[in-house]
Amino acid sequence: MTTTLLRTPNSAIWPASLAAATVFGSLALACVFPFAAFAALAALTLDRRTAVALIAAAWGVNQAVGFFLLSFPWDAQAVGHGIAILGTTLIASEIARFAAGNAGTNPIVRPIAALVAAFVAYQLLLRGYASFGGGAENFSAEIIALVARNDALWFAGLLVLRFGLTRATGRNALLRAA
Repeated sequence: MTTTLLRTPNSAIWPASLAAATVFGSLALACVFPFAAFAALAALTLDRRTAVALIAAAWGVNQAVGFFLLSFPWDAQAVGHGIAILGTTLIASEIARFAAGNAGTNPIVRPIAALVAAFVAYQLLLRGYASFGGGAENFSAEIIALVARNDALWFAGLLVLRFGLTRATGRNALLRAA
């Protein structure tokens, strides 16, 4: 199943918008990039193959910005954590797809279910990795709350962007996949 915005020659608008958001977000936020929000949006708006490609590209840009521009350390903990982020984001997207698919057709419940499912999965999986790969101190209630707010704001902002794009391109499907 492909999304409505991916069926025509000008249909790269949505993935290109998410790609631009990836670059901006990586430069602005580095370690607090909204991967759970991206996982949920990919699940809600893209077919599985496109979602995986977009998540991998977003992860690659984020890691490149972190290691090459922001001087992340080239040590086992940082590299391992980066790899764990990719895996957890891919899994979180599938969990978001499942949650949205089982949340009915309500246009408010589906995206909320997808975001909550993606966020919880992402945090639990990364915390699991951190228990042996290091960085468990980054999972305090205060930090998780800040990350949740960040992801929720990005998710809402990108949904607004998606809404604008669907209107500007004459499409009527705000959320299609899942």
